[in-house]
Amino acid sequence: MATDPVCKMNVEPNKAAAKVDYAGQVYYFCSESCHKAFTAEPQKYAGSSPHGGGSHHHGHQ
Repeated sequence: MATDPVCKMNVEPNKAAAKVDYAGQVYYFCSESCHKAFTAEPQKYAGSSPHGGGSHHHGHQ
């Protein structure tokens, strides 16, 4: 199980909506919108702590 770096949702890598290799690490995303947010500002999300970076919600349960 991987964690979406944008919304912190658990993501199964084989079911991820998108993935990206950044700074030698692969990141998996629950949705295309989280992927777009990451690619716009990867330094904001890569390697961030679970408590970092504001709130991001788009209807996850």
